[in-house]
Amino acid sequence: MKTTIKQSPLSHHKIPGKEESAMTHQECTYRWTGIDKQSYLLSLILFLIPFVGAVYVLANVSIYLLLTFIGVYVLVNIFQAGACVGCPYRGKFCPAIFGVYFSNVISSIIYRNRTFERRFFNMNANLASITSIVVLLFPIYWLALSGWYYAVGYLVFLTAYWFLFSSFFCLKCSYSDTCPGGRTAHKLYKK
Repeated sequence: MKTTIKQSPLSHHKIPGKEESAMTHQECTYRWTGIDKQSYLLSLILFLIPFVGAVYVLANVSIYLLLTFIGVYVLVNIFQAGACVGCPYRGKFCPAIFGVYFSNVISSIIYRNRTFERRFFNMNANLASITSIVVLLFPIYWLALSGWYYAVGYLVFLTAYWFLFSSFFCLKCSYSDTCPGGRTAHKLYKK
């Protein structure tokens, strides 16, 4: 019987004295501390305030707008679940950006037996990125109709959240060299 070693998407990390092909996620995975987890929950406030505000405004304008907004957010989580295949945090604590924490749980259920494949990852990561942008931009028009300051506040909170998240969590994450957001953070902060 032939034995094959499944190569990790993180296998390009160099660990002294180890063969690249024999590396596993566990050998190079950052372990999130209690402070990291608490900081993640606190940072989500900057995301949840505008998100819940958008839900409130959309619900007052039309239930169909609200359902569309929530439906696209669910799609983001489903596409992100496909991108989570191969992530060392899948099924465990994962400081997912924009609260797509459910993706890692969804991934561990529907893609339980799937291994990392670059093509599958790229397709899901691109679709997750596109739908993330759609869900984040979707409520701006209706927020502006309710008051321009709501739209400005929404964008300020989300921008502050992204910079906080990318500088604190992306740079520590063991999957950040694979994830599009993590790669952007590394370029931004030149790490």
